[in-house]
Amino acid sequence: MEAETNGTVQPETRMTKLADPRWQLLWFLPHLAAVYGIVHFCTPWLAGWTKRALFFLQVPTSSGSFQFLFSHILAFSFVPAFFTGFVNARLKHRVAQFVWIVPTVILAYKFLVFSAPPKSVFQSTFSLAPYRNQFSLAFHQYFGGGFLIREFQDWADFWSIVRTNPDMTRGMAQLSYTAPFYAGVGYSLAAWIGLRTELHRMVAERVKQWEQWKFGQPQ
Repeated sequence: MEAETNGTVQPETRMTKLADPRWQLLWFLPHLAAVYGIVHFCTPWLAGWTKRALFFLQVPTSSGSFQFLFSHILAFSFVPAFFTGFVNARLKHRVAQFVWIVPTVILAYKFLVFSAPPKSVFQSTFSLAPYRNQFSLAFHQYFGGGFLIREFQDWADFWSIVRTNPDMTRGMAQLSYTAPFYAGVGYSLAAWIGLRTELHRMVAERVKQWEQWKFGQPQ
């Protein structure tokens, strides 16, 4: 049987390509780019949209926009990446299961090399406390909550907050390094589920059943 007929790739050729490790590796970077794209574009947008929706629903939220984003960064990065990862249920790219490795390695490196500045020269020279507290300080930097960031009024006020509020710096560090880790785990988990289930067919079947129930059996 020919691999291609009238410019159309036959299923046998497509399955051969999917089984080729080189073809699989070629798709790793697009999947990884999708994870970081979600974090840098979708996560802030989703946080802003949610905060505005809560405002219109008259749900009290006294926190500023950045405080709201950083305080819920796990949900706003993991959830959209998880649902985006289900696209792989149709693509069947095995490498999509492993995109979590890159942001995890980067976060682990930042975690290990993190060092808080000493509170005094005496502490830096004679005290062993910074070494004993290294893990807790790094954990607070990249996973801790408790942000206190007021809403800014204009760009000058925004940069003033950036310069003077350490919670802003900590939140941006979590957005840059922790959020891709959350998103990578969510994306890879969804890809893993999609590869082991006929999820896209199940969803299509459910939609078809709903349409038949809603509009009746076709004549």
